[in-house]
Amino acid sequence: MRIYSKTYTITLTVLLAIHLLMAGRTVGQGFTDDAKIAAAFLQSFDSLSAKGRSISAEEVQKALLAEQHGVALDLAKPVSKELTGHDLYEKAKSATVITGIAYLCPRCDNVHLSESTGYVIDPKGIMVTNYHVMGMYAFMKDGNQPKGFVVRMANGRTYGVRAVLASSKKNDLAVLQLDTHGDILPALSLADSAQIGDKISILGHPKGIHFYFSQGNVNNKYMEEVGEGDNKFFREMMSVSADYATGSSGGPVMDMYGNVVGTVANTRMFLHSDMNAGVQMVLKNTVPVESLWKLIRK
Repeated sequence: MRIYSKTYTITLTVLLAIHLLMAGRTVGQGFTDDAKIAAAFLQSFDSLSAKGRSISAEEVQKALLAEQHGVALDLAKPVSKELTGHDLYEKAKSATVITGIAYLCPRCDNVHLSESTGYVIDPKGIMVTNYHVMGMYAFMKDGNQPKGFVVRMANGRTYGVRAVLASSKKNDLAVLQLDTHGDILPALSLADSAQIGDKISILGHPKGIHFYFSQGNVNNKYMEEVGEGDNKFFREMMSVSADYATGSSGGPVMDMYGNVVGTVANTRMFLHSDMNAGVQMVLKNTVPVESLWKLIRK
């Protein structure tokens, strides 16, 4: 059984209800107010949407089908100084975004916002997320109507996605250009690779828990067989022991120095057998940075 770490969906009604319940509540220093972040994110989307600063689903669809490779980037040099866990968190948080797919469903008039994760790799506003995150926006089903795609930084600034610069369905990666209005953004550097046994850290937004930090090790690097029938193929995968869940898709996997070594992709559940459905383990699959290098290099 494979479970993609997709997006976490919230609605305006739910956000307003939670926000009202939390009115007057004081959140202590160092504590994340998830309801407040979600409500502010949706409000900022309304502002950007009114100005037409979001790429359309049709434009994303065309770009994803083209699967362009090679991006001109201004990348920071990899860091070689080991960081404490908290310093890793702070570094990752500044460059990790909440991605937001805004849409209308056929059952109500409320705006829905599906959250996932991404991270900036170029200060000019170039970021990485999963192909399947962008695909959810570009190829919406079940009568849902896409309204916009935006991202929110940890400092509260919100930007629309301007273009898809490169993408790979096979490796589940997409490189996006944000409309930053000239802002220079914090960015993470890219490592060359990670080895089995290395310590890693992950930042993401599982189930609406924003900027959730987890740590673990690289468990395995292997060729994963995916697809069906004549469309089967193999791709590079890196499994890790750090925790994540739906909403963490596209999040950065970092080494002990804060360099990116992978991108969160999906989970795969292993059961004992068809007769015994007891869960034995959950494989946490990430896309190794080697696959990202192949996508962005010209």
